[in-house]
Amino acid sequence: MSGNSTIQSLIKRWIKEGKGQGSGENYKPWFTAKQVSSRGTTHRPKGIKTGREHLFLSDWEYFYFLLSDWSDIVSDIREQFPLLDEHNDIEETVEIAKQLGVEHPIEPTKNTLKVMTTDFLITFFDGTEVAVSFKPFKLVTEREVEKMEIERIYWERRGIQWELVSDKDIPLAYAKNIDYTHSVHDLSDYHISQVTVAKVKRLMEPLIIKRNSKLTEITNEIDDRLGLEPGNSLTIARHLIITKKWVVNMEELIEPNKPLPILQIPVEKMEVQRKHAN
Repeated sequence: MSGNSTIQSLIKRWIKEGKGQGSGENYKPWFTAKQVSSRGTTHRPKGIKTGREHLFLSDWEYFYFLLSDWSDIVSDIREQFPLLDEHNDIEETVEIAKQLGVEHPIEPTKNTLKVMTTDFLITFFDGTEVAVSFKPFKLVTEREVEKMEIERIYWERRGIQWELVSDKDIPLAYAKNIDYTHSVHDLSDYHISQVTVAKVKRLMEPLIIKRNSKLTEITNEIDDRLGLEPGNSLTIARHLIITKKWVVNMEELIEPNKPLPILQIPVEKMEVQRKHAN
């Protein structure tokens, strides 16, 4: 075996804990924040698609996740996915490294071989999958290219497309807009009922669609009219954006102290049915 007893016992223990396994809500990333040093802020958002807490070790990885979580064609997002063979071993990546004539990644503190991971394994609603390695453009060194080639071949053998994504591929305003609204997709922690959401939505929409008032002016007015806690209507506005009840220009940065860049307010299906019934 190319991996020593230490790496084998570690893999066995983590597999037993369920790491790198499952899908959707039940998936567990291979690494935790404590086990990997991040290049920036660590993010732990609750996924809209998975309903579980995700782990991201940099702002840019987090932004890529937000774009994937927002997408209508993505069904599952698994981060820190281990590149293990059918025997839950690193033999395959070691063999690929030898074939390429490059060094297999090691754990620098222990000078032992390590389990390689792919940053994202994205599943689409049509059943296809894409493995994504995310690297800031300035950090794509010759050594990083060697490691990514091991990844690419690993996934190619499984008939899965591999892609390199960098910060240059991220539409920043779009990602920041999702970030601004993402945490209020589920309003259960905010003690705001769907009845209140419907009332606020109905009152805000004629004002929002004119685009001649600041978003906060409108939401403050609705809070006062309905006797809501300050900020509740703004939370609901964010909720309506992330749940796609309002279509806004996501390429224009949403700023609460400016008019909302609204493009369309889709007619609810129930409203359409009611109109046809009448």
